[in-house]
Amino acid sequence: MVPWWPVLFVAGWVLQLAVRLPFIANHRVPILIPDESGYLLAGRLLAGGESSDLSGRALYQGGYPLLVSLAYHISENPATVYQIVLALNALAGSSVFALAYVALRRLDVPRVNAYLVAMVTGFLPSVMYYGQFVLTDAIFPVIVLGWLLCIHAWISRDGQDWGVAAAAIAAYSASVHSRGMIIVVVHAGLLVAVLVRRWTTRRDLVISTGVLAGGMGAGWLLNAWVRSEIYPGGAMPLGDWLFERLTTLDGWGWTLGLVTGKVWYLIVSTWGIAGVGLVAAGVVVARGGVPVATRATACVALAATTGIALATSAAVPDEGTVANFAYGRYLACLAPVFFLAGGAVAMRASRPLLLRAVGAAAALAVVSGLIVRVYAGGRLSTDFFGVFDFPEMSVMTWSWNGLKVGWATLAVLPGLAALLFLKYRRVGPVLGAAIIAANLIIVVAVSERIIRYWGNRLHTATSLAPARLTANDVVAIDYRDMPWRIWVSQAFQAHNHLVPIDRFNAATLPSRVTLVVVPWRPDQPARKSWPAAPRNFRLTQINWTDTGAWAAWRRTR
Repeated sequence: MVPWWPVLFVAGWVLQLAVRLPFIANHRVPILIPDESGYLLAGRLLAGGESSDLSGRALYQGGYPLLVSLAYHISENPATVYQIVLALNALAGSSVFALAYVALRRLDVPRVNAYLVAMVTGFLPSVMYYGQFVLTDAIFPVIVLGWLLCIHAWISRDGQDWGVAAAAIAAYSASVHSRGMIIVVVHAGLLVAVLVRRWTTRRDLVISTGVLAGGMGAGWLLNAWVRSEIYPGGAMPLGDWLFERLTTLDGWGWTLGLVTGKVWYLIVSTWGIAGVGLVAAGVVVARGGVPVATRATACVALAATTGIALATSAAVPDEGTVANFAYGRYLACLAPVFFLAGGAVAMRASRPLLLRAVGAAAALAVVSGLIVRVYAGGRLSTDFFGVFDFPEMSVMTWSWNGLKVGWATLAVLPGLAALLFLKYRRVGPVLGAAIIAANLIIVVAVSERIIRYWGNRLHTATSLAPARLTANDVVAIDYRDMPWRIWVSQAFQAHNHLVPIDRFNAATLPSRVTLVVVPWRPDQPARKSWPAAPRNFRLTQINWTDTGAWAAWRRTR
């Protein structure tokens, strides 16, 4: 007889995957440029393909492209590669359910309740939303949750292997994104605490430290190679802002204002339940009364949250966007952690304790929202609103051109209040189903109104398909006056490295080039877009877009 519980567990993971796959079925091109293209081009390089030139852009590190490179071993077609990577993202995102279930069981939540909360955790909008892009945020929730689970098992004396695994995951995270450096610093602090508290033997501690240091070294070498190949002219520096902000009073004012906005977004985007988890983690660290492993893990989670929020707030320049004041992407990797913690509190705490936790979370949401509203002031209305930055908020308030902080905050208060009724029979499944339904509505709306809409526009604006691009084409481009969104997107479409040329100098055109892309001024005939065009090239495509106009020329026989 087959045990029914493992079958149900596997069925839950399959359900998570089955729900995700339809959302990526129609995705063909990167949308968030240059981020997605940067990771895809690095993945192509790691798979043994051509390098590219993204000099001056942010460094897209090599840890995630290691996963992306698998797609290039399966197919050489860029559109197919893109979909394979999204499928890999779906596999990773579905694993949030499995890890959340393990975490809830370690928090002594009964199996049925743990299954329900884990299912809801896997369907969080941020987990599903970022899985539809080739971004590190698609796998970072799995990295963070896996790291914390390994730490908990290690401190629980379940074996040195868990300490090694935690150190390896922390080191890998640093090669994936700069947020991983915060995780490494926090993990190093944990190793010091383990040494002082004597939670393990010195030999085990030395092994874990060696794994962390060795993994960091390997990651540094990987990223150094990616930098040398794809950023020959240097990558965009980000450390200058961080140093300036953390060494001046005005800088700290800016930083703390943005930190507040990130915490507000984390709470509101999870229907307030992550707020309950934050409060619970703070109480566990401050008061104790729980197993050492649970307390240490809560401390590590809060330290990572604080560090990531501070570092990402201090390092970002004032870009004149609403996202400067409230942004959810950088803490989205911790949303599942605090959501499941809040769910565990709702399932296990007494009614008076739950009432206090819910009240504190609601107060935290309201106060942080007020701070965001006051600190940002009129800039919430006048600064640029990027709809990609606010998927949950746009659907919650049905506002696609502005952030409504007050309405978004009010929208989550009923969900918090509903937690108080979980002690009644059947309320839990009903509330869980309601949250899953709300989350899927958000993902469906965002997929239709944001991802598909802008994906079609970007494909129309940058696609070289009308020029009959093939895998054998060698594409040259005149970067001068060419909008960067166009050439970065075309760098992914081309199977080979984009060759730089000067459209006014025929001598800069290599003989192997078969397709040339140049900027075009619509007030002039398209045939004048390439003054130095040889006679064996003919105009094959013109495109006039909101981003800029360009023309493609193909070599004739």
